[in-house]
Amino acid sequence: MVKIISNTGGFGADVVDCPPGLVVSEDELEQITRAWTRHSVLCFRGVDMTPEEHVNFSRRLGDLHIMRPLKFNLDGYPEVFVVSNASKADPSKPVTGNAEGDAGLRRAGEGFHTDGEDKAIPNGGSFLYARQVPPERGDTLFVDMYSVYEALPSGIKELIAGRRARYSRIDLHATHYPLMAPLTEEEKRERPDVYHPLTRQHPVSGRTSLYIGRWACDIEGLPVDESKKLITFLQDFAKQPQFIYTHKWAPGDAVLWDNRCTQHCATGFDDAKYVRTMHRTTLEGELPIMARSSAGINAAVFNEYSVS
Repeated sequence: MVKIISNTGGFGADVVDCPPGLVVSEDELEQITRAWTRHSVLCFRGVDMTPEEHVNFSRRLGDLHIMRPLKFNLDGYPEVFVVSNASKADPSKPVTGNAEGDAGLRRAGEGFHTDGEDKAIPNGGSFLYARQVPPERGDTLFVDMYSVYEALPSGIKELIAGRRARYSRIDLHATHYPLMAPLTEEEKRERPDVYHPLTRQHPVSGRTSLYIGRWACDIEGLPVDESKKLITFLQDFAKQPQFIYTHKWAPGDAVLWDNRCTQHCATGFDDAKYVRTMHRTTLEGELPIMARSSAGINAAVFNEYSVS
């Protein structure tokens, strides 16, 4: 039977004594899913699994999302999205240049976000497997967005209650993916702006988290300047160290996180010197649920607060 060892504070946990290839029993799977709901981020240590086993385990957690464009997906396994700066000709060596490297997408996720936040139906979960990691740096930061919401000043909670933020791939693509080509007109039509609640109720735990990320542009019902200032406040508030678990990758680590109640951010490393290759499966999600809370108040309230 697998063992669950929780991190200090209960945000994140290690899953140890896993069977080869994560071929777990139904009882073990139930144990894992319960732990995932409780801890939001699970790290499976010392995993040795093939792409097929990666896909098979992920599919037992829910329907899988196929990331597009397909050029960043693993050959023969469209469910596996590749984040890598490796050369296909020699996977031990890095490539340089634009984001569309030989093996996968380079410098993905360097900014606090949740996967799929700029889509009408954001991704429910993500499962990232470390196949090759640099000897230094290249960590991933995870944010407990339940705790972030709970720690918000009451005036801010009232201000954001019942409000939605606008997320725009079109407005911010060049900002967050400067190495990638500009969006084509067809790509813009495929990625229209979307709106999501700032206070999100988890469909399983029922708990409320702050839902905000790097693709958020402005907020419904507030003047543009005020809403941008509020978004900046919320983004900065969530980056405080007390809310963050830093995962230092080792080869064979596989991390499962819940996009509905966490944020994450990849940190940089010397990608001209070292190779980092990660395989990710992505779970389909559901339409975000607006958490029930009191009505909003005057936007000027957030001027009273600052992030220390």
